[in-house]
Amino acid sequence: MKKKTRYVILGLLRDEAMSGYQIKQSIDTRMSFFWNESYGQLYPELNAMEKEGFIEVVTIDNPTQREKNLYKTTRKGLELFNQWMALENDKDTIRSEALLKFFLADDQNKDAILKHLDNFQQQNKAQLKLYQQFYQQLVSFIDLHNNHKYIIKMLELGIAQQQLYCDWAKNYRNELQRQVQGENK
Repeated sequence: MKKKTRYVILGLLRDEAMSGYQIKQSIDTRMSFFWNESYGQLYPELNAMEKEGFIEVVTIDNPTQREKNLYKTTRKGLELFNQWMALENDKDTIRSEALLKFFLADDQNKDAILKHLDNFQQQNKAQLKLYQQFYQQLVSFIDLHNNHKYIIKMLELGIAQQQLYCDWAKNYRNELQRQVQGENK
């Protein structure tokens, strides 16, 4: 599977110039249920894309703050992005250490799994709340950018997924807790 970092960057920069930090924050907060990028992936790719002419740097000079570099997509970058959008998708993969532990658990791991289920549920509740907030924001500004209606559909999927994870973790935890209590009698 080829790296997709450049397409994430190009897609985010279509509507507005952003700093590397802003790109990373957008990925971490709005895409986390289906995508991630590290700073170690992001900044080398930004440098390579600038050299290749897919993005350009715009420097904002602010007297009260230090100089800020923002990236914006070039025409060449938009062409590359649109070509990629037309390609067939690679096979999707998901990696979750929590789900892996739940899958590999056995009766010797019940206490650890209970702890992991609590953490899993809390993490997903926090993410659910965040997605619901983003959803409300975007719905109120749906016409601001032409991609908001598409982002809203992805947020609906993220909200449903997070709610499913929360409900599943709660039910699984209750079931395991009853088993542990039954064993301790």
